[in-house]
Amino acid sequence: MEDRQNEDRRSKRTRAYHPAKILGRDATIHQCIIHNFTSLGVCIELTFEAELLPDKLELSLDNFRTGYVGRTIWREDNVAGVVFELPLPESPESRRAKLKIVRP
Repeated sequence: MEDRQNEDRRSKRTRAYHPAKILGRDATIHQCIIHNFTSLGVCIELTFEAELLPDKLELSLDNFRTGYVGRTIWREDNVAGVVFELPLPESPESRRAKLKIVRP
């Protein structure tokens, strides 16, 4: 983690402590905390080992009223870096019926 903190960054990071949700495999929703963000991605803290985080995921800060498609680019313990790809193509209403809430 030390190396990531010292490397040159393409974007300025903004510190945060904001709850978010991840839509993972099998339409399972996991809670997470965003620790910092840029226009390109986020650093998230998970309630499980980051190795279990899928390579592709959907992230939302507002209970999936809006969301982002992301790709996991690094994992360490229960923390991961996610780079944004595209906004979600479907409306939240069409997705809500498919979601299953999982609480830690």
